[in-house]
Amino acid sequence: MDSSTPQEPGFSLSKEAFCRYCRLLYERRLTAGGGGNAAARCGDRIWLTPTGRSLRDLCPEQIAVADRQGGLINGEAPTKEAGMHMAILEKRPDINVIFHVHGAWLIAASTLLDPGPSSLPALTPGFVHCAFPLPMLPFLVPGSRDLGAAVAETFSSPKVCAVLLQNHGLVTVGKDFCEALNIAEEIDEAARVLVLTRGKGRSISPVHIRDIQCIRGTDS
Repeated sequence: MDSSTPQEPGFSLSKEAFCRYCRLLYERRLTAGGGGNAAARCGDRIWLTPTGRSLRDLCPEQIAVADRQGGLINGEAPTKEAGMHMAILEKRPDINVIFHVHGAWLIAASTLLDPGPSSLPALTPGFVHCAFPLPMLPFLVPGSRDLGAAVAETFSSPKVCAVLLQNHGLVTVGKDFCEALNIAEEIDEAARVLVLTRGKGRSISPVHIRDIQCIRGTDS
């Protein structure tokens, strides 16, 4: 591992783990078919899911390995969202993993909400603890430079760990695979509550939001 690259102490990376977590995204219905993609920082290299491959069946030899400029070193051609992943990692030296998912509950919720710095209501303690407030961007064409630039800019704040994309999905980041997955699952659960309550569920009070976020501060 290149010591010149900021890397979270204790972060362990293997292609097998990368593939395992990609399969978990599929198994937990956070994506379907050939949708969704992921990236991980490995020293001065970036690992990316390949284009046209389902996360369900990803194998270590298929992982695209790129340099910091996005040049392919080995593996298959990377996801069309590679530019977005590279830009986020450049903005955020404190994180090592990015997941971009297309769960049905997430997309359904995004169609009911307005873009802005805080989109999804504070409906569950888990969501408030790990990802509230959740910014949402208006719809931008998947794989476009505009989308990649907008998402990366939103992640420029170290307080942002996830971004909802209207009619598209969700991007989460973390110091490791587990953190990025947990954030995605908590947001997916809150999105499901929003849809099941038809957007009329009662939100957690501002006082309790502050209390929950104080607990988050002591956990970090």
